[in-house]
Amino acid sequence: MSGKYWALALVLITALWGWSFVAIHLALQEVNAPSFNALRFLIGALVMIPFVYNRLAHLSVSHYLQAGAAGVALFFAFAFQTSGIKYTTASNASFITGLAIVFTPLFAFLILKAKPTYNQALGGAIATVGLALLTLRGLAIHYGDLLVLVCAIFTALHIIVLSDVSKRVDAAVLAFVQITVVGGLSLLWAFFDGGFQLSTTYSATSAVIIIGVLGTAAAYFVQTKAQVTSSPARIALILVLEPVFGGIFGYFLGGDRLALVNLAGACLIVAGMVVTEFEADAIKKWRSRAMKLRN
Repeated sequence: MSGKYWALALVLITALWGWSFVAIHLALQEVNAPSFNALRFLIGALVMIPFVYNRLAHLSVSHYLQAGAAGVALFFAFAFQTSGIKYTTASNASFITGLAIVFTPLFAFLILKAKPTYNQALGGAIATVGLALLTLRGLAIHYGDLLVLVCAIFTALHIIVLSDVSKRVDAAVLAFVQITVVGGLSLLWAFFDGGFQLSTTYSATSAVIIIGVLGTAAAYFVQTKAQVTSSPARIALILVLEPVFGGIFGYFLGGDRLALVNLAGACLIVAGMVVTEFEADAIKKWRSRAMKLRN
C-alpha cells in the first residue's frame, strides 16, 4: 500500500482518537480511570500478541528496559489524560493534549540540547495564549484541564524517549512492550484506587473494545506504517487533526459548547501546533515552484 493510503488511514485513526475523548468521558461515569486504561491497553496487547510473538525472543534485556521506560512515560501521560477527561469537556481535553507537539521542542532543548527553531518558539507562544483563552474562566484554572495539561507534558517526554529508543528496537515490538507496560501499571493502579472495575453497560464496554482494538493496537500499527512511508511534515500535520476531530465530536456527540473566547483559544492552539511543525524547507520549495511558473 502506498504512502498516501497509509496517510489516509492515519487521518481515520486521528478521527477515531478525536471521538475517543467523548467515549472515554462517558465511560468514566461507570468505571474509574485506572480500570478503563487497564482494559483498553491489555485488550490492545492481546490483539498484538500474534503479530509480535516470534520477535519478542530477539529483543535484548537492555532493549526491553528501554522500551519499558518509554512505556512508563506513556502510562503517566494516559493516567493524567484519562483522569482529567472525567473533570473537563472532551473538547478541552483534545485541544490541551495537542499541546504535546508544542512542548516537545522545549524538552528536546532541555534534555537533548537541541535548539528550537524560530517556528517552534513562535508556535509555542501562540499555543500558550490559546491555552489561556481556552481554559481560564474567571481567572481560575479548572482541575480537569490542569490534569490534561500534565498529560501533554508527559506525552512530550514520551516522544523524546521514543525518538531515541525507536532507533534500536523493532517498531511493532516496541509498541507491544509499551502497551503492555501501560496496561500492567494501570491494573496495579486500579487495585490501589478503589479496586478494579468492569464495565457493565453496552456503551462503556463497546468504547473499551473499540478504543483497545482500533484506537490502540491498530492505531500504533498504522502510525508506524504512515511514518515510514510519508514525510515527517505530513505526519505532523495529520496529527494536528486530532484535537480538531475532538472538538467536532465533542460538539455533536458530547454537547460541548465553547464560548467565543474559548473557541478562539482552541483555534490558537491548533495554529500553534501547525506553526511548530511547519517546515521552513516547504516554504522555500513552494517559492521556488512559484518562481519557475512565473518564468
